[in-house]
Amino acid sequence: MKKYTQILADYLADLKYENIPAEVIERAKMVTLHTVGVALGAAKAKTVREAIEVAKVMGESERGATIFGDGSKVSVTSAAFANGMMSDFLDWEDCSWTGHPCSGAVPAGLAVAEAYGKSGKDYLTSFVGGFEVYQRIAMAVQPTPERFDAGWGLYCWQIFAPTAVSGKLLNLSADKLNQLIGTAAGMCPVATEQINATNTDFYHYTYGLTAKMGVECSLIVDKGITTLRDALEEYGGYWFGVSDQCDWDWFDKELGSHYYLMDMLLKNWPANMWIQAPLDLLHRMVTANGIKADDIESIEMSPFIPNRSENWPEGYPSTVRAQFSIPFCLAMYLRGPQLGWEWAEEKYLKDPVILEMANRFKGVGRVERVSSQFDRFREGGYPTYEMKITLKDGTAYEDSIQFPKGHPQNPYTREECIENFRVATATIFTAEQCDKLVDLIMNRLEDVEDLSILGEYLKA
Repeated sequence: MKKYTQILADYLADLKYENIPAEVIERAKMVTLHTVGVALGAAKAKTVREAIEVAKVMGESERGATIFGDGSKVSVTSAAFANGMMSDFLDWEDCSWTGHPCSGAVPAGLAVAEAYGKSGKDYLTSFVGGFEVYQRIAMAVQPTPERFDAGWGLYCWQIFAPTAVSGKLLNLSADKLNQLIGTAAGMCPVATEQINATNTDFYHYTYGLTAKMGVECSLIVDKGITTLRDALEEYGGYWFGVSDQCDWDWFDKELGSHYYLMDMLLKNWPANMWIQAPLDLLHRMVTANGIKADDIESIEMSPFIPNRSENWPEGYPSTVRAQFSIPFCLAMYLRGPQLGWEWAEEKYLKDPVILEMANRFKGVGRVERVSSQFDRFREGGYPTYEMKITLKDGTAYEDSIQFPKGHPQNPYTREECIENFRVATATIFTAEQCDKLVDLIMNRLEDVEDLSILGEYLKA
C-alpha cells in the first residue's frame, strides 16, 4: 500500500507559490475575501459577541492575532477560534463537497500569518496547499449514507483544513507534516448524530474549535512531537474511527495537477447551501415583477426537500434550524432586515411577521434528500429548482434555476465577489474601510512581505 500520509506531507512541504496557476491564486484571494467578509458581517451578532468574550478569556496577547471586527489582539489560537466561529455563524461561507473547510482554513491561516509576520505569498501558498490536502482526506473517508446518518461526519474531517494551512505556514518539514496529520487525526472530534439531529447553535462553534485545534496541533508538532506517523493508512487509524469505508485512491487523486479549490461553491446568501437557489429565484422574480410581500398568497417550490422545508409556526428553536429552513430564509428576504448579522438574531426566530410569511411557503413535486444532492454536486451538477409565486389577486409567476450564483457552473466574477463583500460588511465597515481591505486582499496580497499589518485592516 502507498504511504498516503507521506505523499500528502511531501506535496504540502514542496509546494511553492510560483508553481500554483494564476487562476488558482485568484480563486484563493476571492475565497479569502468572501470568508473574511461574511465573518465581519456576523461580528455584531449576540452569539458571536459571546464567542469573542470567550476568546479574550482564552488569552490576550500583544504578539498574537486580531479578532475580526472587534480589533482585540489575542493569542493566535484564540483568534483562530473566534474568527473561525464567526466565519461560519451566518452560514454564508464556502461549500466544498465535504463541508465548509475555509471557515477554519482562512481564520487559522490569517491568524498564524499575522502572529508570525508571514508574507502574502506564504499565506496564499499555505491556503491552497492546505485546502488540497484537506479535500483529499475528507473525500477518501466519506461514509456510506447509513454510517453518515448514525454519526454526522462534517465535524470530523474539518480539522485537517486549518491544521494543514497552519503547518505549512510554520514551515514544517515533510517529516513533521506527516506527524502533523497524525496529530490532527488524534484530535479529531468524534462523529455524533446529536449535532445534526438537534441543530443547536453549537454547530457554528465547531468551526471555531477546529480552527483553534488546527493551530494548536501545528504548534505542538513544531516543538518536536514525533510519535504519530502514517495515520491515514494504518489499520485502526483515522478512517476507521470516522467512517465505515475508505476510498484509498482519493488520498492522492490528481494531486498537483487538479485544484479542487476551483470546484467549490461560494454562497450568495446567509443560508444553507441548498437554499441558495430558492433565494436566487425569489430575488429574481420579485425584482423582475415588482412583487410586494403583502401581495403574496403562496410560494410553491419543487423539489420538496423534507429536511430543508421545516416550518415552525410557534418559532424556530435555534438559529441553525432557521438557517436550514427554506420557509424562514424566504420570509427573511421578503420581510427581514438588511443582509448581515441581524439575519441571525434571535428576535427573528419568533417574530410573528416572519413566521406568518414563512407559513405561505409549500414544498411540492418530487422529493429529494440532501444526500442525493451532494452526490450531484460532486459530479459537477446541482438540482434544478422551480418556483411558483401566486399573488392574492390570482396572478401567478413561475421561474426555474439550476446553478445558483457562486456555483462552479455559475461562478462569481471578481467584481461580484467584491460586491458580495461590500454587502456582507455594510453593517460594520465604512465604505473606506471596505475599500482598503478589498485592495489589500485582491490587489496587493501577493506583494505584502509582513502580514502583521492585518490588524490595521480588520478593526471596525
